[in-house]
Amino acid sequence: MAKIQNKPKAVEKSEKQKIVAEALQTTWLLKGKLKSAQIAYLKIGELLVKVRDQKLDSALSHPTLEDYAEKRLKLGKSSLYRYIRVYEWVKTSHPQWLAAKPEGFIPELDDTAGLMWIDKELARRDLPDEKRKELAKLQAKALTGDLRQRDLSGWRAKGRTAAPLDKYLTTLATLRTRGSKVTGMPSEVVACLDEAIAILKTRQQLAAAPI
Repeated sequence: MAKIQNKPKAVEKSEKQKIVAEALQTTWLLKGKLKSAQIAYLKIGELLVKVRDQKLDSALSHPTLEDYAEKRLKLGKSSLYRYIRVYEWVKTSHPQWLAAKPEGFIPELDDTAGLMWIDKELARRDLPDEKRKELAKLQAKALTGDLRQRDLSGWRAKGRTAAPLDKYLTTLATLRTRGSKVTGMPSEVVACLDEAIAILKTRQQLAAAPI
């Protein structure tokens, strides 16, 4: 039998280098296409705002912007206002993404909702400092593309759990104050209310702990 000869190592290395080069080239093209898609949805929003503000839909005899979008662009109502909402948010909060050649990470259209919510929360003047720090961390992750849905979902779920407790704690503290002033109120009742308030405050502190 003829002896099977292995390929020379130099040939194997050359083939591997070609595959790696192809992989790098394809990845580069993909990144470019993704960036183009991200810029495209912002341009769509910009043009839709132009149609709306300059009443270009009326110039084409459409009674509403929605009618124009549906009949001229095959664009539904929810998509129409989503493009516009995202564009107006970007124009206010992240105008650098609207530059002629924007640099840095731009989120996918489907991922903008989370960052929009974070920006809105951070704009609140009554946001506690600790929560502001937590949200700022999430915002930083979102702006680099490292935010995962589970991160935001966990934080928001925690907030939903804490809010009802905050309201109940306030109500209970008010009842305790009023109760302590009622003539003949047993001291045991006031003590029980104090204990309940302490438990709720502990739970409140846990809910506000950093992620």
